[in-house]
Amino acid sequence: MERLGGRRRRQLRDYLVVVRRRKVSIVLTTLAVVLVALTFSLLQQTTYAATAEVLIQQGASEQIVSPTQPQNAPAELTRVQTEIRVLQSRSIQDAVTATLGYEASVDVAPLGPTNVVGVRAEAHDAQQAATIAETYAETYVSVRREQTVNDLLQGATQVQQEIVKVDADIADVDQPVTDLDNQIATTNDAATRSSLKTQRDQLAAQIPQRLQALQTRRSAYADQLDRLQLAGNLAQAGGAQIISKARAATSPVRPTPTRDAVVALFGGLVLGAVIAFLREHLDDSIKSKEDLETASGGVPVLTIVPEIESWKDRATTTVVSQSAPESPAAEAYRTLRASVQFGGLERSVHVVQITSPVAAEGKTTTLANLGVALARIGKRVVMVDWDLRRPRVESFFGVDNSVGFSNVVVGEVSLADAVQRVPDEPRLAVLPAGPPPPNPSELLTTKRASDILAALRDEADFVLVDSPPVLPVSDAIIVAGIVDATVLVVSANSTTKRQTGRAAELLRHVDASVIGTVLNAASGEDAYGYGYGVRDGYAYAGESDAGRRAWFARRNGKTGSAPVPQDETVLRG
Repeated sequence: MERLGGRRRRQLRDYLVVVRRRKVSIVLTTLAVVLVALTFSLLQQTTYAATAEVLIQQGASEQIVSPTQPQNAPAELTRVQTEIRVLQSRSIQDAVTATLGYEASVDVAPLGPTNVVGVRAEAHDAQQAATIAETYAETYVSVRREQTVNDLLQGATQVQQEIVKVDADIADVDQPVTDLDNQIATTNDAATRSSLKTQRDQLAAQIPQRLQALQTRRSAYADQLDRLQLAGNLAQAGGAQIISKARAATSPVRPTPTRDAVVALFGGLVLGAVIAFLREHLDDSIKSKEDLETASGGVPVLTIVPEIESWKDRATTTVVSQSAPESPAAEAYRTLRASVQFGGLERSVHVVQITSPVAAEGKTTTLANLGVALARIGKRVVMVDWDLRRPRVESFFGVDNSVGFSNVVVGEVSLADAVQRVPDEPRLAVLPAGPPPPNPSELLTTKRASDILAALRDEADFVLVDSPPVLPVSDAIIVAGIVDATVLVVSANSTTKRQTGRAAELLRHVDASVIGTVLNAASGEDAYGYGYGVRDGYAYAGESDAGRRAWFARRNGKTGSAPVPQDETVLRG
């Protein structure tokens, strides 16, 4: 249960993270849906509705004609459905059109499990809607009553004709005996007379029975005729009747801006959430620390650098560790500095490559700020620009790039002449890229390049190497083989999981020592949810450099805080 409970909490958290990350999209979608709904609502013509209620039941005439007919729910339901079809028939519509003088339509539906149906009409005028509904109901009742009366009268006529026939049969019931008496009177033959008398006696004996049957039949017809005549008189109150007349509405059914806005609000939120989760599913970019760890194959995330608006302009170079040392971004770089230092506790880590899967992920910015962060705790740092195709380290510190690594590797200048001090940072120096060579990859594979790196290792506490991205060219893979450790910089919401995974895979293929990754340009909770700034009552961003140096001194078994020499050279000799 604990596991299941934890899983549910993680899933809920993931959903909330998506909602928080895509909140702007959700809000904009909701506003768009509400705006469209309100626009359509306000553009609608004002419409009123009115309803007349009609009771459908067995008429008094039907009860008289068929008094023993059983009443049951299925029969009543069938009756109601039949009458609804009659009410919607062309004959009723034509009769209503003739009464109103124009065509109109209504909606007819049963009102719950009853024999009552509602006749609902809509119009742009409240009184007109009531008139249409009332006319439909009255026309239906009138037509149905007229049809019932006509049916009853036709039935009564047929019964009357049957009575006339029975009366004629009664009047003629003695005629066969009379005919035999006449024959007997005119017959002189004794034998014939005797036979006729026998037939006459037999017919005379049957007359009472035949007469009784005819009289019974006539009585039944007479009773039926009486009932039909009575039913015809009662037909005006039978079959269907209006139990609630249509009234003019005081408020329209359309438009209803408030109701439409509320419905659109909920609909927009649902649509916005669906779009947000769909975009999240289709978006392959790295968005969080968990995404980065998963995409890199479990490589730890060393720090998360919050997004800085000025970084979107690549023409502007900012070293927040210098310009805003108490900012959350500067604290993130100090966290990276600590991670790099801790990485050297178990093995020697002096030469660190900073690279990224693709271009414009912030690797050079990360290198520049890490260099400043290390220098400000007393470490001698040399930043080497080995991104020979697109050098940028120099632009962060105003260093001249006319002479650099490419000059040293071909023997044009000495290493000491190529390395340049960073102004106002006495422990920080830069080895610029120099003029771009025609074959950067081949230049990095030379023994001379390795010797230069080894010489810098001997002269500095940390050598930070800025290399090209991993995926576009092979330079970073070459550099990974001659450095102590590699840090992979990934830009949130820009670098894809596929690119990150591929870059990590290539580095693993050459046994590169990837000590961690940096999630750069994180926004919102992705950046600040990990506690930069004030945490648990302690202000990390406001710590002094002296305090941090004292902490590292205590970690190394020393006490106090050694001052940072302001005139020490980065390279000896």
